[in-house]
Amino acid sequence: MILIYLLKVSACTLMFFAAYQLLLVRLTFFNLNRIYLLLMLVLSFVIPAVTIENRHEVTVASQEIPFKIAYSNDGVVEQDFVDESSAANNSLNWDQLLMYGYCSILAVLVFRMLFVMVRIQIQLRRHAIDRSGAVILVDEKSTIKNCSFLNQIIIDSSLQYEEKNLVIKHESVHVEQLHAVDKLLVNLVAAILWFNPIIYFWRNAIGHNHEFLADRETSKVADKKVYAFLLLNLAMPEKKILINSFSKLPLKNRIMMMYKEPNAKLQKLAYVAIIPVLMICCMAFTNRKEIILEKKLTGNQASADAPIKPNVYAMNYLNSNIKVNPNAAFNEVEPTLVIDAGHGGKDGAVSALDGQKEKDLNLRAVKILKEEAEKRGIKVILTRSTDQFLSLRDRLPKQEATAFISIHHNATLANAAVPFGGVEVYVSKLNSNIKTAEDLGAGILSKLKQLKGMEVRDSLKNANLLLLRESKIPAVLIELGNISDGKTLHYINQEKNIQRISNLILDGFVAFSKRGC
Repeated sequence: MILIYLLKVSACTLMFFAAYQLLLVRLTFFNLNRIYLLLMLVLSFVIPAVTIENRHEVTVASQEIPFKIAYSNDGVVEQDFVDESSAANNSLNWDQLLMYGYCSILAVLVFRMLFVMVRIQIQLRRHAIDRSGAVILVDEKSTIKNCSFLNQIIIDSSLQYEEKNLVIKHESVHVEQLHAVDKLLVNLVAAILWFNPIIYFWRNAIGHNHEFLADRETSKVADKKVYAFLLLNLAMPEKKILINSFSKLPLKNRIMMMYKEPNAKLQKLAYVAIIPVLMICCMAFTNRKEIILEKKLTGNQASADAPIKPNVYAMNYLNSNIKVNPNAAFNEVEPTLVIDAGHGGKDGAVSALDGQKEKDLNLRAVKILKEEAEKRGIKVILTRSTDQFLSLRDRLPKQEATAFISIHHNATLANAAVPFGGVEVYVSKLNSNIKTAEDLGAGILSKLKQLKGMEVRDSLKNANLLLLRESKIPAVLIELGNISDGKTLHYINQEKNIQRISNLILDGFVAFSKRGC
């Protein structure tokens, strides 16, 4: 997310500017300070954009997930339940609102910068009374005078000849050393990082350093006392951030630096102390992607005495748009499965032939699935553990997990023929990580085909359901049977059969999780 990236950039600017204030700001190596301020500003944007990949190899048993994934489109698709009382809240996307707000302010600041540049040019045309190369003489009414703007030097025509020469010498340094480029860069960065207070101090530091450079060159050809008196005489606050003013407040540091003895060359070693700060920023704010390459074992190579607890690999789907790579995996972590019992509370959904509500059958199945998962050492998070209503968005996983499974039961309208009474597995092709969900769904489906006593559809089904469409982690929805069919209802009413289905689902989950990403 761009806002997270900008926060990392801001953290880098904080550390680099703190180092500048502590170690470099009092040194008279003005050229080196200029390089530092510009280079570290650029690196603050580069470091959080860098991704470092670490590759390791692990050995795992080969998995039985089918390579070819088929879809079927027939059958009943359950509709999303919409809670009208919370529809307005659900429609708000806070990430988008923050992004729109940020971009709006950025656009205003960039427009303001361009407007100021145009306004300066208009004022120069209006008040200019003479031009000689880059030097422009303006009348007393001009608010822009004794400064440089881009490659132009603006001088107050009322100044004495000697004063004009000193101002021109000073401003020529700004023009020759291209200080205007620094100004444009830091003002653009200030627009991008408008929420970061450090960037405004950084901008001031660059401006002050420009003046130190110009003062040093000017004092070489002028009497320091006369020059300092002129600075005080023409002192005024800088009102426009895009120009270099000859004499802007505060002047105390400029005069002190002008009279200060140059630092010894040995003191340049202070710049070496920046290296640890740079290393800390690199370690803290560069992105790391650890990829573990799978070396698969087949047949007799796989251990028959493998532990029950699956070796599941980390899948940070909430942090980035990670695509599953069947040849790679992350570090081993505790397997985590988020399970959703469909409907609940005021959303009772449909009723079975014997009067049971689907919401209750879903919750019973989920609790059994949770018990079987915990026997295998799989951590389970339930979206609901009681008969309560949750909006669809509240069911979406908010924490990192290996997979998300929503449990439902199908139904058919009264007096209508049951088209299919068995188990079905749904995914959504509209999900940005559909390939990951397909791998999960196909793995679970391949295990469910071993079920005896109830039919299992032999292909995945595509459904435009919110839970499947917008989940950030791999998500499937499983219909455990059609409760409008008497035979199916009799089968799923027996707890041992739900335990069998649960273990087959978990077999598919474990097979998927070992693939990693």
